[in-house]
Amino acid sequence: MSRPGTGPDGAVGPAAVREITATTPDGRVLGASVIGDPDAPTLFFLHGTPGSRYLHPEPTVVDAAGIRLVTYDRPGYGRSDRNPGRSLLDSGIDAAAIADELGIARFSVVGVSGGGPHALGITAALGDRVRGFGVVSSPGPLDEVPDGWAALADHMRPTAEMARKEPARSVRAVERYMAPVVADPALSIPLGKHDPNRDVFNDPAVAAMMIRQAEEGLRVGAGGMADDLVAWWRPWGFALADLPPGARVWHGEHDLRAEPDIDTYARELRGALVTRWPDDGHFGLLAHWPEVLAAFD
Repeated sequence: MSRPGTGPDGAVGPAAVREITATTPDGRVLGASVIGDPDAPTLFFLHGTPGSRYLHPEPTVVDAAGIRLVTYDRPGYGRSDRNPGRSLLDSGIDAAAIADELGIARFSVVGVSGGGPHALGITAALGDRVRGFGVVSSPGPLDEVPDGWAALADHMRPTAEMARKEPARSVRAVERYMAPVVADPALSIPLGKHDPNRDVFNDPAVAAMMIRQAEEGLRVGAGGMADDLVAWWRPWGFALADLPPGARVWHGEHDLRAEPDIDTYARELRGALVTRWPDDGHFGLLAHWPEVLAAFD
C-alpha cells in the first residue's frame, strides 16, 4: 500500500494515484486505486466487463472535476479475490469495505458498460450511504427491458438462458469462450472500422491505459468476467423503479450494445437525467470524462 497522498512513482499531491487494498467481512481482498483530493466528494467508478481499476482518466482530469475518484477491481479481476456466485447486490458489500478502509461515510457511484448494473446494485444495497448514482453505456435488466432477451447476441443468448437454471455451467461456458481474449486482452476492446470513438484511441496515453486495464483485469483469467455476466443475466434482486430518484444516464447514440436498454433506464429510473451523445458509440466515456465526473462533485 502506498503512503497517503503518494503515487507508485513517488509523486506527492492530490493528483497522485494511490493503490490500496481492503478486506471484506468474509475475508476477501479487494484492490483499488484512489485519485484526487481526500477532502473532495468521493465518486466510486466501476469498470466495464472485462476491465480493472486502471480504467480512469488522467489524475489532472479528476482534480479539475473537484472529486476524489475510487476505482476498484470487482471480484475475480486484477487484485481482487473472486466471489463465485456473487449477485449485483453483493457489490454493496465490496464498495462498503473500500469506503470503510478510506473512512468515507457517503459517496456517489457510476458504472460504465458492464459496471453499470453493479453500480445500481451498490445503490440498492447501501441506501442513504450513496449520495448520487449513474450509468454510462450500460445494459439493463433482462426482466425489465422489452425484447431484452431478443437483443442479446446470438452467441450469448443460450449461455444467458443457462445462467437462469445452471449458473455454474454458464460461468464455465463464458470462461471457455474467453480463453483467446485472456491470451490477448487487446481483443476485449473491439473497435469497428467506422467506430465513432476510434479517434480517441489515437492518443497514446488513452490507448496505453485501455490495454493496461484490460491486461490487469484478465491477468488472473476470465472468472471475474463470467461472474459479471451471470449476475447481469440473472434476476437483479431489485427493480429500477425502487432506486432513489435522480439517476444520471449517459448513452452514445451509435452504441448498439446498450439498445434498447437506454429507453428502459429513461422510463423506469425515477427522475433520471438522461444525456444522449449524438456523435459517440460504446466508448463515448473516453471523450466525456470531465462531464461525467463533474456530475458528482
